[in-house]
Amino acid sequence: MGVTERLLIMKTMNNIKIDQIRLNIPYDETNQVGDSQGLPKEVIVADNLLHLAWLFKSNTVSHGHNGYTSSYNFGSGEQGGNISVMWNETRKDMGILVDFTATGKALYESLAELHGITVNWKKIIEELYEKMGHISRIDIATDLINYGFSVNRIIQRLKNEESFFLNIQGNKINSNRFKIIGNYEEAQTLYVGSRKSDAFLRIYNKKIEQDRASGLYRDLARNCNDWVRVEAEFKHRLAKDLGRYIATLTIDNIYPYLLGCVLERWSLVDKEE
Repeated sequence: MGVTERLLIMKTMNNIKIDQIRLNIPYDETNQVGDSQGLPKEVIVADNLLHLAWLFKSNTVSHGHNGYTSSYNFGSGEQGGNISVMWNETRKDMGILVDFTATGKALYESLAELHGITVNWKKIIEELYEKMGHISRIDIATDLINYGFSVNRIIQRLKNEESFFLNIQGNKINSNRFKIIGNYEEAQTLYVGSRKSDAFLRIYNKKIEQDRASGLYRDLARNCNDWVRVEAEFKHRLAKDLGRYIATLTIDNIYPYLLGCVLERWSLVDKEE
């Protein structure tokens, strides 16, 4: 059994998580808001779903982006740990966007745990879709720590045609869909697909990324032998469809399904001898 086969079937299911997520709530939900208690009604709508104002106690106001004109930000902007609630009163069709960065989501979950609140993403997504909202982006990630894997080795096997990716139709993904980043001696990151597409995969050396002065998990990075991150990014239609399916699941443990979504779209297999 080759290294790439093992990459797919080892204990990744125990580590699978939602890394980053964007939720889109219909603007009509503001019609249900009564006394805003000093917060914009758009923020109250997000707070009703996520308890942001109660957990964070303070916020900052800024301009939105990507067509959103207003933004309330919760979390630590200095470390990138933001949860932003954005809207545009003149474009109510765009809805209210709640954007969790990866570090912002981790901070949100840590604060919730500290205050005895269970964050159940299955129930949050289910309630979002009951409101006729949707997910506009979801990143699904798994960390392989001390598994003996090397991003560079995977890339070299792809270059030598010892391994290859299959797409959702079972067809080989052409090498012109790959982008490799790293120095001459050792590549550190592999991108599969385009950042502009609805589905995009990245595999990178998380140990190097975190072994910096600014790394939030620097101690872990320094004390592990190897750390490979596999991360799939779904946007737009695919993210919306994925969220709709999650909302219909009858179990709270959505992570085996999320892993299946990644493996179905990018099957990394070894060449048959």
